[in-house]
Amino acid sequence: MATKSKTTKIETEALNGNPYEAVMFASKEQMEKALKASTEAVEKAFSVSKERFDAVAKTVDDAAKLGKNQVEALVSAGNVAAKGFESINAEVMAFTKNQIEDQISATKAMMGAKTLQELIELQNDFAKSAFEAYTAHTTKLSEVATKVAQETFAPINAQVQATVEKMVKPLAA
Repeated sequence: MATKSKTTKIETEALNGNPYEAVMFASKEQMEKALKASTEAVEKAFSVSKERFDAVAKTVDDAAKLGKNQVEALVSAGNVAAKGFESINAEVMAFTKNQIEDQISATKAMMGAKTLQELIELQNDFAKSAFEAYTAHTTKLSEVATKVAQETFAPINAQVQATVEKMVKPLAA
C-alpha cells in the first residue's frame, strides 16, 4: 500500500514495541475527533439558539406593535367619541334654546288671547308644533348618535380585523 492509514500507524507502533506511542497517537486522534464534534455541536446549538431568539424577538416586536396599534385605535375612537358627544350636546342645547323661545312666544300669544276659544287654539297649535319639533329633534339625535357610534367604533373594528387577520395568517400558511 502506498499510503498508510492512522489505524495502521497505531498498529505499527504497537507491534514495534512502542505501545505508549500507539496509545498517545490514538488518544490524540480521539481528542481531535471529540474536539471537532463538540465544536460542531456548539456551533449548531448556537445557530438554533440564535434562530429561536430571533423568532422570539420578532414575536415580542409584533406583540409590541399590536399593543401600540390597539392603544392608537382606542385613542382615535375616544377622540371621535368626544367630538360626537360635543355635536350631540350642541344639538340638544340648540333644541332646548329654540323650545324655550317658542314657549315664551306661545305664552305671550296666549296671554294676549281675547277669548277662551282663541286661547285653546293657541294652546293646541303650540302643543302640535312642540310635538312635531320634539319628534324631528329625536329623529335627528338618533341619526347623529348612530353616526357617532359608527365613527367611534370604526378604528377599533379596523384594529380587531387586522389582529384577526394577523392571527389567522400563520394558521393558513
